[in-house]
Amino acid sequence: MEISPTAWQVISNLLVFGGICTAVLTIRFNVKMARKTQTATFLFESRKDSEYIDGLHTLRRVRDSGKSFRSYVFPVAENLSKDENYEGRKIQYILNFYERMAVSIKAGIYEENMIKQASYTTVIDTYETAEPLIKALREKLRTSLTYQEFEWLHKRWKNKPLKNNKTI
Repeated sequence: MEISPTAWQVISNLLVFGGICTAVLTIRFNVKMARKTQTATFLFESRKDSEYIDGLHTLRRVRDSGKSFRSYVFPVAENLSKDENYEGRKIQYILNFYERMAVSIKAGIYEENMIKQASYTTVIDTYETAEPLIKALREKLRTSLTYQEFEWLHKRWKNKPLKNNKTI
C-alpha cells in the first residue's frame, strides 16, 4: 500500500507540530527549574548575609527596647546620634532587602512558594515590627510608594498563611 503525498504532508506536519510542542514544554520546564535554582541560591545566600542578619537583630532590639521607630524619622533632638544613624541604616537595609525580594517575587524572578515556606514568619514579623517606621517615612516623604511592594507581600501572605504540615 502506497501513502499519498497528501498523507505524507499531514504526517510531516504532525511530526513538526509534535516537535514544537516538545520544545515549548522543555523550555517551560527549564525556565521553571531555573527560577527554582535562582530562588534556592537567594535563600542560601541571604542566610549568610551578615548585613541581613544584623538588620533583623537591630530591628528586633529596637522594638524590644520600647523606643519609637518614628524617632528615627522625626527625631526629638536636632539630629540622631551616631549610634542611632547606624541603627537606622541597618534597619533600612532589611526593609530594602524585603522590598527587593517582593519586587522579584512579583516579577516572577523568584519562586514565591519556596520563599514563603522558608521565610513566612520572618517576613510577617519584620513588616509588622517595622510598620510604624514605614508609616513615618511615608508621612515624611508624602508618598505611599515607600516599601509598597513589601507591604503587598505582607498582605498577600497574611491573607493566605502557611498551612501546618501534618505529621503522621
